[in-house]
Amino acid sequence: MNVLALGFPLWLLMAVLVVFALLLYYMLHGRVSRGLLIPLAIVLAPVCTAAAVAVAIVLSALLSPFYETPTGPVTPRPKTSPAPTPATTSLETTGPSPTASPAGSPTASPTASPSASATASP
Repeated sequence: MNVLALGFPLWLLMAVLVVFALLLYYMLHGRVSRGLLIPLAIVLAPVCTAAAVAVAIVLSALLSPFYETPTGPVTPRPKTSPAPTPATTSLETTGPSPTASPAGSPTASPTASPSASATASP
């Protein structure tokens, strides 16, 4: 079976052609002789339909860039620069600093602690 696939039903195309034929008949009614009125409306209806579709395609192609999402790389815009941190002032003391101790600081010894050694139990 040979099917004409237009992307829309065939009855819709026929309805559009009939509407264009009736509009042409109405517009040409007083301008053309009675013998040419019906044949001219029948011939011009598909021509006007094709012209309307062509105009719609051109308008769609011209206006589509305004409605599409941008395809370029999206770069995040920098926010406002962070507020500068206030400069720290050093406090002058007369005695030794509390962080340094003359006896030495308690640091890890090179020997292993007894809790860190692993022993196998039977």
